[in-house]
Amino acid sequence: MRPSFPFTRASTPRVLLASFAMLLLLGLPGCAARTQMTDVWRDKTVAPRSFHKIMVVAIRKDPVRRRAWEDAFVSALQSRGIKAMASYTRFADAAPDSQELQRAVRSLGCDAVMTSVRLADETEDRYVPGVIRNEPMTRQDYYGRFHRDWVVVQEEGYIETDTVILVRTDLWTPRNGRGVLVWSGTLRTLERASSDLVEEAVTEHIMPLLEKQGMVPVVGR
Repeated sequence: MRPSFPFTRASTPRVLLASFAMLLLLGLPGCAARTQMTDVWRDKTVAPRSFHKIMVVAIRKDPVRRRAWEDAFVSALQSRGIKAMASYTRFADAAPDSQELQRAVRSLGCDAVMTSVRLADETEDRYVPGVIRNEPMTRQDYYGRFHRDWVVVQEEGYIETDTVILVRTDLWTPRNGRGVLVWSGTLRTLERASSDLVEEAVTEHIMPLLEKQGMVPVVGR
């Protein structure tokens, strides 16, 4: 049975303020960004640089999602003055394997390859704080008259499990006939995959980090 605490109408404002303050306190621990970058790494032995021609490869089984991610990266890179091309324009059926990619990079004169791969989903427990609200309650007294009082009703918090989508972005540069990883970062998001999410992930989360570490120019410069 949920506990309730009656109070008179005259004391309503004070209790409402107390209830609101309690809601804020309960809500703070559970607040978390729905989309963020984690596991960001850069090869510190490689001086920050701006690449000039990048091939983008999104490793996806779904051809539509593959094209969406590659197009988003290409658009973001081109807005920064980098020549970029989507791998699906050269390999329409599926993402290229390592040998195909090496040959394409050499023939096109690319100085970097950006790959995007969807990792296995994870689950994350999140505490949803309880809710405190004020409800009217009508009662009848001994003489048969009806009166309205207010009660504070508190619902207990609970644990909710979210599905976390993970997308890793790697930046490679060809060296001595093989690819060398120079930057990597993983996007963690609770949002479902959509065209809006892809655009937001690339422009607001991934590219700003690449700018900060000198891997790509700042947009508009």
